[in-house]
Amino acid sequence: MTTRRIALVVALIVLTLGSSCAGPVGQPPTAMPEPTRTPTPLPPLSGSGGGRIAFATNRDGNYEIYAMNADGTDPRRLTYNPYEDRDPVWSPDGTQIVFSTFHGAGTDIYVMDADGSNLQRLTTKGGGEPAWSPDGQSIAYSRNEPGSDLFVINADGSEERQLTDTGRDIAVFNPDWSPDGTRLVCLVVSNPLSVKDAVSTLHVLNLADIAPGEPAGMADLRPLPRVGERVNDGPVWSPQGTAIAFSTVVDGRRDIYTVDPDGADPRLVTWSETVNGFHPNWSPDGTHLIFQSSPFGHWDIYITGADGSDPQRLTTHEANDTDPDWTP
Repeated sequence: MTTRRIALVVALIVLTLGSSCAGPVGQPPTAMPEPTRTPTPLPPLSGSGGGRIAFATNRDGNYEIYAMNADGTDPRRLTYNPYEDRDPVWSPDGTQIVFSTFHGAGTDIYVMDADGSNLQRLTTKGGGEPAWSPDGQSIAYSRNEPGSDLFVINADGSEERQLTDTGRDIAVFNPDWSPDGTRLVCLVVSNPLSVKDAVSTLHVLNLADIAPGEPAGMADLRPLPRVGERVNDGPVWSPQGTAIAFSTVVDGRRDIYTVDPDGADPRLVTWSETVNGFHPNWSPDGTHLIFQSSPFGHWDIYITGADGSDPQRLTTHEANDTDPDWTP
């Protein structure tokens, strides 16, 4: 099963869940606290002073990578590909963007300069959902092997290394680095081939636990307490390392939550009745979150304070705008 098909399985789980879904055996859904709703005004994001946001959009017929100012102005197309380009991630210095391309035979990882020039292919055996290490030297990603496992390569595409080895009944994907580069938060899906039985949970992988030359197994992946119903996904570490943002389904509704790095103190972010949340990412200073939401029947990019205050819509195109990532 390809990385894109694994992501489709998770999406199908979300669509088929009801509010009565139970969690894994012995681990009931965590009760949700009431969010703090004190408004926090957003700082000025006009022009390029707030940085640039890369995202994927199908406004040109198939998914391509775009970048826009942090206030949603000046969207510019960066890729021109007959296949789907998704999952853009800025390099730590903001000079490059790594992304995944579904090219018909599978998904591979490419990198380009911030203006779309100097396109290079990094993987040839498959790979998706890339994540750049904080020092800019490595890129982690997931690949069908034969379920789905995590790998890491040098930023130039050399020296691929397998990080997990979990077998056919477990899928591991959506990696993101801790700010100190010592850990990866990721998504582990049990029974990934079954929409009815699949359950996803956030896990943390301590890279120091992996012996040189040997891939990790499930014993090296530490689960965090699962929030909500059957689906947790899209985890991303805050720039300060003090929180992990992710999306989950509670009472049939998908929203953004944050938790401490040990999974404690879950906090609801997207509490608006109209604005739900998926695929979160942090602002460089950790005070805001960007995410995709679909209150109008298609995906748009939104921004909110990290506490859920003052949500604002950044894109208004009738196509789908997804996978936002804010330049460091």
